[in-house]
Amino acid sequence: MSESLLEISGLRVHFDTLDGQVEALNSVDFQVTKQQIMGLVGESGCGKSVTSLVTIGLATCEVDEGSVKYEGKELLFRDSESNTKIKKISGRIVVISILLSIFGLLWTLIDPIQGRNILLGSLTVSTVSWLVGFFFSKDSRTHEKFMRWVRGNEISMIFQEPMTALNPLYSVEKQISEVMREHDRLVEPETPTINRIGEAIFSPFSLIYRTVVSKPQSAAIFLSTAAFVILAHSRGFAEEAQSWSPSLILAVPILYSFSQISKARSLFTEEMTLEERVSMETSFGSGFSMDRVDTTTGSVFSEYRNMGTVTSGYEVWLRNQNPYVWLFMHRFGVSLQGIPVALAVTIVVFLMLWMPFSALMGMAVISTLLVLPIVIWLDFLKLDPAHSRQVQEILEDVRIPNPEAVVKMYPHELSGGMRQRVMIGMMMSCEPKLLIADEPTTALDVTIQAQILKLMRDLRDEKGTSILLITHDLGVIAEMCDDVTVMYAGRVVERAPVNELFANPLHAYTRGLMACTPNIASTRKSVLPAIPGQVANPSDFVSGCRFCQRMERQGATLTRRPEMIEASPGHWVETCTICMDETKDKWE
Repeated sequence: MSESLLEISGLRVHFDTLDGQVEALNSVDFQVTKQQIMGLVGESGCGKSVTSLVTIGLATCEVDEGSVKYEGKELLFRDSESNTKIKKISGRIVVISILLSIFGLLWTLIDPIQGRNILLGSLTVSTVSWLVGFFFSKDSRTHEKFMRWVRGNEISMIFQEPMTALNPLYSVEKQISEVMREHDRLVEPETPTINRIGEAIFSPFSLIYRTVVSKPQSAAIFLSTAAFVILAHSRGFAEEAQSWSPSLILAVPILYSFSQISKARSLFTEEMTLEERVSMETSFGSGFSMDRVDTTTGSVFSEYRNMGTVTSGYEVWLRNQNPYVWLFMHRFGVSLQGIPVALAVTIVVFLMLWMPFSALMGMAVISTLLVLPIVIWLDFLKLDPAHSRQVQEILEDVRIPNPEAVVKMYPHELSGGMRQRVMIGMMMSCEPKLLIADEPTTALDVTIQAQILKLMRDLRDEKGTSILLITHDLGVIAEMCDDVTVMYAGRVVERAPVNELFANPLHAYTRGLMACTPNIASTRKSVLPAIPGQVANPSDFVSGCRFCQRMERQGATLTRRPEMIEASPGHWVETCTICMDETKDKWE
């Protein structure tokens, strides 16, 4: 028999709700051995995801009893009743003391001496109470530190929806590298720390230089505006400049727009050949090629007639009269829409001229002191080239094409299959011994599903990783798993090797699930069977057979829980007499 990696026994948990305690799991028992793929199957609401979250310590429920052991080490933590009471009392005292300190702070306005005494006394009590709670939570802090080491390092989990699991604000390389940094799996940096500090310190100057080189017109406008404001203040004509500066600033975008229109008219002439027009238009990034050109008219603008956001009658007229000029303006953002921006700049410059020079310089100094440390710190936190290459190798392992570009992308720039692969790569970056995959193929097309399942199987074969695969799809179970655990209404109702389960399902719920799966041998226009009803609300669960509750049966079967028996070697099933007596004919 293979050595057990994860062993769950007698697990029973509940959630605290406004309606009281609601049981989520009831005596869940199964185990995952090394290099095994264990399938966990059942409908929504049967407790599969709760079981996985309890395993890694991320569930918000309360554990009543049971054990979750990883390589013989207990993953569940239950504090003693005395420690729990002390921490609750300590927390309440801290809250009351803080409220009293706020009251004392306000009371100092009426009676300074008495208010000060109330403030100091409440702060002293809250500090002492917090220290008491901190002391008695030592064991829980130790266990949480252990769980932080286990999560990601020894046990990783692929969550149901990668778009919500990935952080939309961070790039792919940052999110994967953070996991590896947390568990000390990053290679030695290529750039020494002292060099990175020096580069970060000089990064503001290099940023300014790159900006001036890449956008000389914008830089020239900014510098000239700043010089104009400083000169107006230093020469004493700031008040006069307030009256005529709006006209000057508004004239700039208008003159620029018309200059670009003239430039467009000179570029797109009737004398241009068809090849020259296509070459010019494709240089704008429009994606056109010769095979998309109307050879009779020599025009590639037919598809642009209804394209783009038109915000003024002028643009409608221009698009109809001269589509070449309109396309040029549309591609380069040249339009009269620059006037609102100019208005905003006018207001800012007007305020800078109106503001006293000392206040303006003070704001500039404060802004510089705030921005420079931020720029330096962000530049220092940039990923080292060696670490970036390490992340690219991880993406190559999960078969992501062009990993050099993907590492710089954000989750919203990736497809569903790519995000799922990034999630798998992140979870496999620390080479865990156990991978919990919670419906990893949800909402993916069949081709991507097959690729991801093959990837997970390859990870098991190449890395020796055990997998707990949670899914609704019995086809995935048959293809991937070595053993299967069937859950219903927070309980394990059947557990067996995959071949044995499909050849000889014993529980009525398992038979119903198999009957609901499309069969290639089904006759044309036949009706697919369905299990009647639905999983009961957890607050309505009975103590007996919960599948009989769904089938609206009556009698002692609803009050006495069936026992789990081993019907054949390795094949365990709940022994509800009625469920065991049901035959496959009911579901055919």
